[in-house]
Amino acid sequence: MRHFDTGAQRDDGDSKPDLVETTSYTALRRFAVYMTAKAKKYGAGNWRKGIPIESYEKSLQRHLSAYFINKYENGSLEPEEDHLSAAMFNLMGIIHEEEQDD
Repeated sequence: MRHFDTGAQRDDGDSKPDLVETTSYTALRRFAVYMTAKAKKYGAGNWRKGIPIESYEKSLQRHLSAYFINKYENGSLEPEEDHLSAAMFNLMGIIHEEEQDD
C-alpha cells in the first residue's frame, strides 16, 4: 500500500498495467485521427458491434502488404490510406474479439 501525507492510501499499483509509460501518444494520436475519419464513413463505434476475427486478419494482411509494397517496392497501393493505422486497427480488433470470448 502507498500512504500519503494527507492520510489517504492506495494500493501500490504493481499488478496494474502502466498505460502511461507503455504508450506512444504520437502513435495513438495518429491512430485516433485515422479512426475519427473512419467513423465518419462507418459510424462511431461500428467495430464494437462485432467483426469476425477472420475479417480483421484478411484486412490486416492487405494493409501490411500495401505498406511494404509501397515502402520497399516503390508501389502506390492506396497512397492516401494510412496502412499502418489500418493494421493497428485490425490488430486491436483481433485482440478485442479474443478478449470478448473470455
